[in-house]
Amino acid sequence: MRGVGPALARHLLAHGVATVEDLAGMDESELCSIPNIGASRAAVLKKVARTETETMAESKPAAQAAGGGRVTPETRHSEKASEQSTPPSQDEMNARLAEAEAARQAAEGKAVKAQAKARKAKRMAAQLAEEFAVARVKAKKKAKKMKAKAKKAIEKEKAKAKAILDGQASGKKKSKSKK
Repeated sequence: MRGVGPALARHLLAHGVATVEDLAGMDESELCSIPNIGASRAAVLKKVARTETETMAESKPAAQAAGGGRVTPETRHSEKASEQSTPPSQDEMNARLAEAEAARQAAEGKAVKAQAKARKAKRMAAQLAEEFAVARVKAKKKAKKMKAKAKKAIEKEKAKAKAILDGQASGKKKSKSKK
């Protein structure tokens, strides 16, 4: 049944709940007395059990209606066989539990790997952010130096231009005064 894993199945079996019908017939207070089942989980389990029980009940009349509503010896035999079906043996239950446990362990392994990947990604992101911050500071310093150099170069060029202009202006004065 959906919502019942291997651990919960063991607890339910230990408290005499072997089928979905047994679960659907229990009160929520009875379910709450079973370990690992709280009030909200009991309500969910009861709802799912009721739904599955109703689905099973609806499928029987539909199967009979498909046969034209007649009860043939074959359908009578199959109904008796399904009503007399025995619950799974202990070996089958153990096999199912082992399979479910293996699936749970595999899922836990995947979760551990996913968490490790997430931690690694987080470390990488932090490292990249740190490298980016250092590069930004370095770039600002370099830009500041370049700006200062450019400013000095401009001042130097201005001084040269002024000296040239001053030299030309004084040269004109000399040439006028010589005439």
